[in-house]
Amino acid sequence: MIRDRKISFPVKLAFGTGQVSEAIKSNSLEFFLLFYYVQVLNLNPVLAGTALLIALVFDGITDPVIGAFSDNFHSKLGRRHPLMYASAIPFGLAFYLLFSPPGSLSGTSLFMWLTFFAISLRILMTFFLVPYYALGAELTENYRDRTALVAIRNMFSFFAAMILSMVGFMIFFKSTDAYPQGQLNPEAYPAFALTFAIVSIITMLIATRGTQSQIPFLHTSNSEGTVFKGSFYDSFKYFYKELGNVLKNRAFLSVFLVAISFYVLSGLQRALVLHMNTYFWALETSKMGYLFYAFFASTVLSIPFIKYIMDWLDKKGTMYLGLIILLTSFVMPTTLRLIGLFPENESPLLFPVLIFCQITTGFGMATMIVGMGSIMADIADNQELQNGKRQEGLIFSFVTFAMKATSGVGHFLAGLALSLISFPTTENVRPQDIPNDVIFNLGLVYGPGVLVFGLLCFYFFSYYNITRESHEETLEILSLRRLESKK
Repeated sequence: MIRDRKISFPVKLAFGTGQVSEAIKSNSLEFFLLFYYVQVLNLNPVLAGTALLIALVFDGITDPVIGAFSDNFHSKLGRRHPLMYASAIPFGLAFYLLFSPPGSLSGTSLFMWLTFFAISLRILMTFFLVPYYALGAELTENYRDRTALVAIRNMFSFFAAMILSMVGFMIFFKSTDAYPQGQLNPEAYPAFALTFAIVSIITMLIATRGTQSQIPFLHTSNSEGTVFKGSFYDSFKYFYKELGNVLKNRAFLSVFLVAISFYVLSGLQRALVLHMNTYFWALETSKMGYLFYAFFASTVLSIPFIKYIMDWLDKKGTMYLGLIILLTSFVMPTTLRLIGLFPENESPLLFPVLIFCQITTGFGMATMIVGMGSIMADIADNQELQNGKRQEGLIFSFVTFAMKATSGVGHFLAGLALSLISFPTTENVRPQDIPNDVIFNLGLVYGPGVLVFGLLCFYFFSYYNITRESHEETLEILSLRRLESKK
């Protein structure tokens, strides 16, 4: 039999809160950070993009090592919880300092501040997130229950992101006489960061303490505790050995390449969304908030229904559906504007159409993220079938590595694109100050530019080969193996 013990609803809720801190970090960094350092602090966009890329490379290198470390960790609190506890308070401090550089910094010194605290923040999040995701795969092995657990986790994620954007635009970035577009106000960002640093710490501790009762039911370490007694170099040797084994898994390789393509796309799009809303669409600050609300509300409301779509289409079909909807919603508005087939900025139709596109984007994003999380748990079972090891931490760390490193590529490409199109970075620059050809080129990057990476997602995912039936067979075999090992 598979491990089908009932997980209480309070434990599920506690687990879900763990995604709040990641949502705060990701959405703050992806939507606000590049804009803040480039348009508000006037850092060169190539330097800003380079700093974010460096941070993500450092983060990506540590991801698999932390995943392997967590898989082989021994303590009274198990493999996952010690790292989750240890990361909470340092993470909150790094988050605040990232958005609060001293006013005396500029140029190279500001670049160094951004680089150091971006690295610190992302590595500290990794110490929480990799064991947290692995914990989610260990709580249950049921096909539908895993989807439900991922759905709860992502509902918290998008609810947190919606609150962040709502509070951000309504309170911290609201329009003032000095700054009609409040997102250009430098005094707003430190207070914004302090508020959400505190929220992050609290939710990380709730998730860790709230799931601590499940430790006796989780899988134990694969090792005898010797893997990390050598040097840090030994850790990397272990990682690359295991990476070679995992990459032999066709399903994992397919999803890994999808993740790389998708997060380059997402990183590029999110890094430029404030530039687009401020300068391409020339929206008021309050209207920008409504676009974020529409996206996140649609995502949250869609998540409970994804498991029913998966029952109908299976996970692979559901992922294809999400990709089609997401890419259409991403690319079509900007592309149609570039060829003169979309409402002009002065048209009363513009804002309702953009709201509708955000709603469909939210549905597509919910489908992709819930599907990806559920699929990764199935791959962990498939990998155990092939090599006899429970490697959730390592597997999730590889995908987290792809997410972070390639999102960093997206941020770097965004900074490079702003520089190549000569986008102005002078203080408090207004939409009417931007030349038309620069605006056109910004749309070219944001719209058709992301389509290439979306098409790669379709191609790579065509090689995914786990079905509902094959996964059920895998669980049956694993269950028999465990029964035999206890005799």
